[in-house]
Amino acid sequence: MNIRQLDLNLLLIFDAIYRERSISGAARKLNMSQPTVSNALSRLRNFTDDQLFYRSANAMLPTRAANALAVPISHALNAVEIGFSTMRDFDPKTSERTFSLGINDHMRLMLIPALANVVEREAPNIVLDFQQDIKSPSRTIDDIRRGGIDLTILPAHMHGNDEDISMEVLYGDKLVFAARMGHPVAGKQLDDNDLASLKFVTTGVAPAIRPIVEAEFSKRGIQRKVSCIMPDTITIPAIIEMTDNVAIMGGHDFRRQQQEYAITQLHFPFELPEVHGALFWSKSMDDDPGHQWLRGQVAQIMKAAISVNAPVGA
Repeated sequence: MNIRQLDLNLLLIFDAIYRERSISGAARKLNMSQPTVSNALSRLRNFTDDQLFYRSANAMLPTRAANALAVPISHALNAVEIGFSTMRDFDPKTSERTFSLGINDHMRLMLIPALANVVEREAPNIVLDFQQDIKSPSRTIDDIRRGGIDLTILPAHMHGNDEDISMEVLYGDKLVFAARMGHPVAGKQLDDNDLASLKFVTTGVAPAIRPIVEAEFSKRGIQRKVSCIMPDTITIPAIIEMTDNVAIMGGHDFRRQQQEYAITQLHFPFELPEVHGALFWSKSMDDDPGHQWLRGQVAQIMKAAISVNAPVGA
């Protein structure tokens, strides 16, 4: 296999198919015709002697060889893009870049409207591509590493010592136990027996937080009872307001939801640890002026939103 025989434009097409999981999606992304993309894939298959992608019911899925190629190709393309971008100053007023942000429920109301407002005023030609973050944190970090996501917010402890990923801690958030006003145990100092008798509403979209919670329960020999698992966190306050279920929430989110829902904090026999929210991005984007601008805007908005919902006296 001689790399000199490869048309490097094919790498752009490979990357688009890998990200979109679709021939037609890649064609739209690259502003090409579908036959052109299909022909490019055929050339890549001949060059690599591998199928690279196979058709499933709903998508074009990568083979093992394609997965192995995806990261180095993405890194190479990012390096080229950064090389050219650093040759010119970033001007938000004229830039037409697209930034991809992984989002979760915690960011929806706190970040997206304010960031959209900033972009409308200061960077009218920039496109914000918000992607629902429903993957595990490790898979989200993989997306950042291969360039699928430019920026997201995750618990800081998920960073570990990853040399490919940069991080900026934005805030600390104390997890609290929440229930409806008038709940039979509201206002009481609860013990382990009370804790074992309660039923919890949880969510499947906070996989980085669940192990922290379960570890604290396990220390006390308590098996947490779960009655409802939600696909989001947005509806949890409404559920606990109308039932005797309880929930574990971030303190900042709890104080914001108190303005709309009749919920209160329970006095449990132990406190849950503080969780730190942080910006995550590829280290390859550290010095990119446009990415620096975006990081600055997101950090400013999130810190302002958190300060508004900080406890009195904090």
